[in-house]
Amino acid sequence: MVEVNTSLVGRLKERDADAWLELWEVFGPTLERMVASLARPHFSPETVQDIRQETLLQVLDKIGSFDAGRGVKFTTWLYAIAKHIVCAELSRRNALKRNRGVKPLPLEAVSEPDGGGPSPAADFERQVFRAKVYRAIRLVAKESGFLEFEVYKMKISRPIKAVDIAAVLGISEASVSRYLRKVRTRLREVLRQVVREYSWTDEEVAEIGKHSLDADDELFDTALGDIYAAVEEDQKCRHGPRAAQSPA
Repeated sequence: MVEVNTSLVGRLKERDADAWLELWEVFGPTLERMVASLARPHFSPETVQDIRQETLLQVLDKIGSFDAGRGVKFTTWLYAIAKHIVCAELSRRNALKRNRGVKPLPLEAVSEPDGGGPSPAADFERQVFRAKVYRAIRLVAKESGFLEFEVYKMKISRPIKAVDIAAVLGISEASVSRYLRKVRTRLREVLRQVVREYSWTDEEVAEIGKHSLDADDELFDTALGDIYAAVEEDQKCRHGPRAAQSPA
């Protein structure tokens, strides 16, 4: 049995303002994206925004009922709340349509993905794990020297050799190797800490292995780079090019 950290949930239940800020910083963008994916096909942008706010209020109101000891993932719990709110709003509107003689939209449309792709719940799980990894990257970026982290970021952002990184940055190849090793080692440590801090079941912690983030250096760098690129691209799509900045 993997021992996981439940202090954040405890702080949330105590209405700790810093804990809510922390939760939003890590999971907020992912939660907004998930709510939008459920609600956007059925509602106007204004209603989608209202549903986002209602979801956050429901999380605040119902956090006391979340029990990590039952083995239910926090992400599953969050998804269930958002889906319930979307379905409730859709049901209310359908009832109004029936009174007006308009055929209601089936509620199943909320939970069934289009085109046979991954379900909204599966996509949400994937996005939440990426958010944890991205937080670890940001934390290591803040504590590392600028040049140290820039070397590692170049390594994971593009297929480039150490000798080429050295040439671009005007440093020795030995320095590049040393910086890569230092940042990578620290990232492995912080990643494990962050995933445990924001996970409440063994299954969530085991995602490190499922995403090859406990593998050898080359696979680790590749897996981390893929996640980093995915989060950066998502931020660009959501907020424009300026949103995707260096995690430092």
